[in-house]
Amino acid sequence: MAEEGFLRRWARRKSEVLEGRAPLPEPVPDVQPPVSPAATALVPEAVPQTAAVPVAEPAPERPMPTMDDVATLDKDSDFSAFVARGVDQAVRRSALKKLFADPHFNVMDKLDVYIDDYTKPSPMSESMLASLEHAKSVFAKMLEDEPEAAEKQAQSQAQQPPEQETQ
Repeated sequence: MAEEGFLRRWARRKSEVLEGRAPLPEPVPDVQPPVSPAATALVPEAVPQTAAVPVAEPAPERPMPTMDDVATLDKDSDFSAFVARGVDQAVRRSALKKLFADPHFNVMDKLDVYIDDYTKPSPMSESMLASLEHAKSVFAKMLEDEPEAAEKQAQSQAQQPPEQETQ
């Protein structure tokens, strides 16, 4: 089976499962890195251990936080215990609500440039309207030119000979 490729091994194991047979456990190859003779000469044969290596004691388990612990939280508290695995969801949510109730998290960043409602027209102030006095003459000229343009168009249509109908 060692020369069996990945796909053949996969297909064999899949067919074994479909037939109802339990796939045989694959032997785990014992891979040792090659050791050069020069490297073995540098390693001492046996080093007596005189000093005992201290065994690290497991850290004592902290009790899971409760709602009473949530009540004692402030903005400088360590919230990591409340988001650890195994913490009750209600306790986690309450702790996070308390964390994000801090006004520090309610600051609008300046990246929301399209947050304004641009569908509402902004009223023009009196000073802005006064600054538009110069535009009255432009609009008046446009209104005066309009009737003249309509008259010219009517005259040009009247001068054109009517089209004759062909039968």
